Amino acid sequence: MVTPTYVFATPVLGAQAAVGMTALYGRNTTSVSATLTGPGGASLSGSRSDYVLGFGDLYPAATLKWNHDVHNFMLYATAGVPVGVYDPTRLASMGLGHWATDGGVGYTYLNEQVGFEWSAVVGFTYNFINPYTQYRSGIDAHLDWAISPYLTEKLHIGAVGYVYNQVTGDSGASPALGGFRSRVAGVGPQIGFFFPVADREGYLNLRAYSEFDAKNRLEGWTAYVTFSVEAAERKPGEQRLARPVTLPR
Repeated sequence: MVTPTYVFATPVLGAQAAVGMTALYGRNTTSVSATLTGPGGASLSGSRSDYVLGFGDLYPAATLKWNHDVHNFMLYATAGVPVGVYDPTRLASMGLGHWATDGGVGYTYLNEQVGFEWSAVVGFTYNFINPYTQYRSGIDAHLDWAISPYLTEKLHIGAVGYVYNQVTGDSGASPALGGFRSRVAGVGPQIGFFFPVADREGYLNLRAYSEFDAKNRLEGWTAYVTFSVEAAERKPGEQRLARPVTLPR
């Protein structure tokens, strides 16, 4: 996943404004094994696997960030553009097959003098109808948080977590599925490094989640590696702005 981002030099509504676009390329391998048991006790078993290689959906995003001493606030809006590899008759895909929008707010407390940071972002995702299947997923709510004590000026460790919960039911499903609401939560460790990249500042973050309390949702271990490069020079007294990253949904 690559996310080029442009940060405007001129403030917008007193905030630092930025726009970006996330694009992804990769391989998705999916398999399923199932057993169907009939009323008389006879069973039929089978398995199937599939994989695709290609581009995924595009995710444009815009943010506004305000800084006041150790307090940082953020508004964000993003969307899912269904241009990725998708076929409703296949198990594997690189796209959702439908449009989606997401928006929310974030807060970061960053005290560089004592070396402590914590962040939280809450948002809602609205899913449009899938034109291939006439199925629409419900509205999702998600909370992402991170706690980051700094061991040095360039190194921090801590914990991360998230809660995902579907607040409205799906539509277009068979009556047997009903609203098919889903939920899952995750928590785990993180570590981050700041280091120079030519005349800019690089940042590398590694985090992992152990997921639990899943319903109608995948559950297991997930891990993320994030690398970013931005301008290294900051004005006197200027804080690093909020860095919370919402998870791909």
